[in-house]
Amino acid sequence: MTLPTLINKSQQMILKNQFKKSYSVLSQALLKSQVDYGSVPLCHYGLNRSVSPPAIGGSYPTSSVECPGFKPILLKNLNIVQTCDYNAYPKGCIPKYKGFDTMAVEQNPDLSEDEALELVGGQPGFFEQKILYEKPAYVLADGTIILDYIFPMLFAVDVNGNKGPNKWGYDLFTFFTAADEKSDLMLIGTTYLVEKGGKTTREMIKDLYNDKK
Repeated sequence: MTLPTLINKSQQMILKNQFKKSYSVLSQALLKSQVDYGSVPLCHYGLNRSVSPPAIGGSYPTSSVECPGFKPILLKNLNIVQTCDYNAYPKGCIPKYKGFDTMAVEQNPDLSEDEALELVGGQPGFFEQKILYEKPAYVLADGTIILDYIFPMLFAVDVNGNKGPNKWGYDLFTFFTAADEKSDLMLIGTTYLVEKGGKTTREMIKDLYNDKK
């Protein structure tokens, strides 16, 4: 292998290990918070589908009424050291990320801007303006960053924080929380848009399970 190829493979392995760590930390914190709460909180999507939550306002059964009470318990268990309720980028909580709107336009040059935006119209909380200036963000003690869409029902995680590449599908991934009347809270990977060459969260999780075989 050439040196650039070796370096690229090494970087991919580092990011994969960081994803594995973040996925584990989030999953464990979710279950611990459920125990602390005393029950499965009404703060999740339903488990009637296996891929991703729908566009906001879509047909998934959802339960959000207990999110205001559950969210601070989860944040405490995640050991948050910095919170930005808005203006997360100017305040230094996050680096400058692309939004789904920006990516949709860049990745679909044959479409008009309006047509490209229709492809991600169901995820406006991940649009660039929302991420950088309007939505909350949280920084963990290890540097991991959480982007709050409807946390903890739907959110994104930068597994290595301010370190590069700060790209969707490389070190930045989207998750949603799901449960039903028979299950604990579960952390599910989405199949949302990623930057060129990146992997969806669902693909990353699948890779982790394949490694165990």
